[in-house]
Amino acid sequence: MSTETPPMTATIEPSGPRLVPRAGRWSARRVLARYALLLVLLGMIAIYSALAPDTFFTFDNLKVITSTQAVLMVAVLGLVLPFAAGEFDMSFGSTLAWATTLSAVLTVNEGWSFGPALVVVLLSCLLIGAINAFFIVYIGISSLIATLGSGTVIIGFTLAVSQSQVLTGPPEVLTTLTTGDLFGLPYPVYLGLVLAAVLWFVLEHTPIGRYVYFVGEGRAVARLSGLPVDAIRAGSLMAASALAGLAGVINFGRLGSADPNLGMSYMLPGAAAVFLGAAAIKPGRFNAWGTVIAVYVLVVGVTGLQLLGGAGWLENVFNGSALVLAITFAHLLREREVGA
Repeated sequence: MSTETPPMTATIEPSGPRLVPRAGRWSARRVLARYALLLVLLGMIAIYSALAPDTFFTFDNLKVITSTQAVLMVAVLGLVLPFAAGEFDMSFGSTLAWATTLSAVLTVNEGWSFGPALVVVLLSCLLIGAINAFFIVYIGISSLIATLGSGTVIIGFTLAVSQSQVLTGPPEVLTTLTTGDLFGLPYPVYLGLVLAAVLWFVLEHTPIGRYVYFVGEGRAVARLSGLPVDAIRAGSLMAASALAGLAGVINFGRLGSADPNLGMSYMLPGAAAVFLGAAAIKPGRFNAWGTVIAVYVLVVGVTGLQLLGGAGWLENVFNGSALVLAITFAHLLREREVGA
C-alpha cells in the first residue's frame, strides 16, 4: 500500500490559506495540470519571440528578466512557508524595503562594514517575523490583518530611519556579489535557484516539510497528532521575514540605491506569484518550483507586453489578473474535488 502523502488543494479561509487533501491516481489530466503553467510560460516566450525577435528573443533581455526578478524570487520563496502552514504574510514587501533601507543607513550613513551590517539587518527582520508570530500565533489575530498592520508600521519606521530620503552608494563587496555574473547571469539568480532547491527538498523530503503541510491542512488535527503547531507557524513567519530581509539586501546592491517607498511595489506580484505557483508542479499545494515558474510567468508576460508597446499600467492589470485567476483556480479545484 502506498504511503505517499495525498496531493492538496489550496483554498482561502478567513484564518488563512488552507490545503485540502484529494485522492486519486495519476492521469493525463493531472499531468497536464502539473505542467500547464510551465506550458503557458513556454507559449508566451514563443509568441513574444515571434512578434518581437529583435528585442524579446535576445540574451540581453534574458539577463534583464532574470536579474530584475532575482529579488522577488528570494522574497516569494520565503512566502511559501507561511502560506503552506496556513498563514498569510502581507508584510514581506515592507520588510524588504526596511532591509534595503537599513542596509544603506548602516553602511552609507554610519560607515559600518558590510558583514556586521548584514547581521544586524537580518536579525531585525527575524525580529519582525517574531513580532508577527506573537500577534498571530499567541494572541490569535488573523494573519492577514496582523501582517497588513505590521507592514504599515514597518513603512513608518523605514521612512523614519531614512528621513524619507533615497540613499545611494552600497559597499563594493555587496555590489560585486549582486551584480557580478556567472555564464552571463547575475549571482542572485543562482542564489534564488539554490534556495528553491533547498525549499523543495525540505518541504517534499523531510519530516518538517510534511509537518508544515499538515499544519496548513488542519491545525486541530495536527495538534492531536502531537505536532508543535505553534512553533511551526511561528517559525514559518520568521523564515519568511528573514528571506525578505535577504532579498532587501540584494536589492540595495543590485540597484545601487535604497528607496524607502519601494515595498508596496512587491506586494501584488509577490502574492500573485505564490498563489499562481500553487497551480503548477503540485497543483493545489504551495511549492517551491511552482513559485519559481510563476515568478517568470509574471515577468515574461509584463516584459513582452511592454516590448510590444503596451502602456505601463498593464503591469498592474496583468499581476492583479493573475492573482485573481490563481485564487479562482484553487477555489474551483477544491469544489471539484470535494464534489467528486
